[in-house]
Amino acid sequence: MKAVMISYNQSITEEVEEILQSLDIRGYTRWLNVQGQGTQNGNPHLGSHVWPSLNSVILTVVENDKVEMILKKVDDINKEAEEEGIRAFVWNIERMV
Repeated sequence: MKAVMISYNQSITEEVEEILQSLDIRGYTRWLNVQGQGTQNGNPHLGSHVWPSLNSVILTVVENDKVEMILKKVDDINKEAEEEGIRAFVWNIERMV
């Protein structure tokens, strides 16, 4: 099992939800109104007057064979909407209850 965290500009929420639906991923946790700034390019998402946009974050735990498909779909979204901002991070899950 792997944990996949996807951080993304709220403006592309529908595209991220489509990833989960297309791969039949039901279980996830979402954080709304997350502030942040990318390390390479794009604008900060701080919910302020100057930088009004915000991010959301989804964390899901999936079977290993779904990880590459998730990452591919995240990369596809990023190529089409690079200025919006989306990143995915993967961790090993040792145990779950």
